[in-house]
Amino acid sequence: METNPVPEAAPKNNRNLIIGVVVAVVLCCCCVVTGVGGYYGYQTYIAAQQAVEELQNFEIPTDVPFNPIEPVDPVDPNSTEAAPEFDFSGEVPPGGLADDETRLTTWFSVQIIAAISGCNAPTVDGTTITVLSQPDASGNWSEEWNVNCGDGTSQPFLVNFTNENGYITPNVEIPQP
Repeated sequence: METNPVPEAAPKNNRNLIIGVVVAVVLCCCCVVTGVGGYYGYQTYIAAQQAVEELQNFEIPTDVPFNPIEPVDPVDPNSTEAAPEFDFSGEVPPGGLADDETRLTTWFSVQIIAAISGCNAPTVDGTTITVLSQPDASGNWSEEWNVNCGDGTSQPFLVNFTNENGYITPNVEIPQP
């Protein structure tokens, strides 16, 4: 009698099982990331909504009176002191060591400090710049700007120029009384 050989079972292939487990892990990670992102997104939405509500409830004061024709000094209604007049023509006083752009920035700063110091109508005409110290090793120097106040008087202002990584920054000192 002849015996039929029993075929040997092929080794079991776990490839499909491994692929299934990897897909399940990836899907779980995606769900966790989506949940965390949704949570933080919702928290951001709530914070933004609160900020918008606060801005909507913010009241801008509209009862601030301003009439440039009226005297500036509210204590003395008979005061004839006028509001400062600034020169926005784009012209700058000649001289000094700074380039045109830095001198323009400096001129605007000098006008503000001049207005604080009682020089109410500073003008380019008649304003002179004198270099007080040449640039040091860091590139810093100082100048005196003698500003024409527009009323026949002039006032000197000390300007220190500071070099910060190649950018020149003017610093106008407020004169001491």
